[in-house]
Amino acid sequence: MRTAPCTRLTNTLVLTGLLVFLSLVLITLYLVPPRPANAQSVDLKTSAVKWSGDGLKLELQAMPLDLVRAFFIGRGFDAKDAEFIARTGCVFRSAIGNAGSSTSDPDITIELKKWRVITDGASKGPMTREDWADVWSARKVDEMPRVAFHWALFPTEQQYNPTDYNWGMITFALPPRSIFDLQVVWSKSGTLQRHLIKNLECGK
Repeated sequence: MRTAPCTRLTNTLVLTGLLVFLSLVLITLYLVPPRPANAQSVDLKTSAVKWSGDGLKLELQAMPLDLVRAFFIGRGFDAKDAEFIARTGCVFRSAIGNAGSSTSDPDITIELKKWRVITDGASKGPMTREDWADVWSARKVDEMPRVAFHWALFPTEQQYNPTDYNWGMITFALPPRSIFDLQVVWSKSGTLQRHLIKNLECGK
């Protein structure tokens, strides 16, 4: 029996999403060695930032430009578009989750559109999946790379039960080596929480 074209395409897209997820897991394990959770720490070797508080735990680390280029060329982007991501994206690897350890702990919700990237006296939000979709449409990027990019990015909004976590890339839309502060915003039991991480640096 032949497989319908739409079924083959669906299976291919699902496989692409799974491969992207596994790649992000491997990048996380390679770039940041496991460390005990604490309030905030910076790995002096990798510049990865860990922070935990008010129900949230996160890790952020700038990705080197060569790694960004290689990652996206490996997912079907041509060299020009991969260079565009590397030079304009300020791509960070992230691991974000609910710090709660008991079912009685509250859920938390992350909305990246509420985060603020602060530099040179101005602030803006990170570039989300939806923002990049418009960019790829304008640049006429093929569907398969666009799907891979979508699944590589951290979800724009996500709710976490206690112990839940997720991996993904977050793009802050700044040039390489830019220094910025990041106001992280999340909701815990319906109340907005904020934490400012200072002096993050885009990849180089």
